[in-house]
Amino acid sequence: MTTPLPPRAGAVPSRASRRRWMSGVLGAALLLVGSGVLARVNTRAPVPVEPPSSSAPGSNADLRARVLELLDASQGTPREEAWRQLGPEAAPVLAALAVDQEAPAARRAMAVTSLALVDPAGGAGSIREVLEDSRAPADVRASAATALGRSLGLEAVPTLLSRLQDREDRVREAVAVALGRLGGQQVRQALEDRLPLEERPLVREALQRGLTLVEP
Repeated sequence: MTTPLPPRAGAVPSRASRRRWMSGVLGAALLLVGSGVLARVNTRAPVPVEPPSSSAPGSNADLRARVLELLDASQGTPREEAWRQLGPEAAPVLAALAVDQEAPAARRAMAVTSLALVDPAGGAGSIREVLEDSRAPADVRASAATALGRSLGLEAVPTLLSRLQDREDRVREAVAVALGRLGGQQVRQALEDRLPLEERPLVREALQRGLTLVEP
């Protein structure tokens, strides 16, 4: 844009000429000011954007991967030393797997058993939840009966006694043996009372085994 020339000296500009000249000067001034502001905006230092931290999710994913690998490698027999090395940090992952109805039954059963190894007291609630869940597979609940006795010791007796009449044979078997390992006069009396009422041969054998485990 070119700024119009001022009127020649000695000439008497008309009102329209003066108006056009003032408009041209004002437009040129606004253009210069605007260009300066735009230049300052464009040269402003960019605000640094920090990348999102992925350390926590990554560590959780790594821990879950190690837990799953160890569960699948156990093949029905918990690797006690390996679980103890992994430590209590694995307990939340195992507890979640133990109650996960979408997980394979074998993995859930092993998760329950392993939870009693890495965090006996803290994992007892999840183990009891599995034992009392009628929707859980019988083998998973049987593992929970054994694990609860291992986690709580004599404190597990009341819960286990209530499962001597469970509808699942496999659970009653596991409960009878778990109670026998805990021992005590109360346990002996409960097993003796249940024995003549039990109709399933395998459960009766488990009751007899439990009685042999009870200390005299």
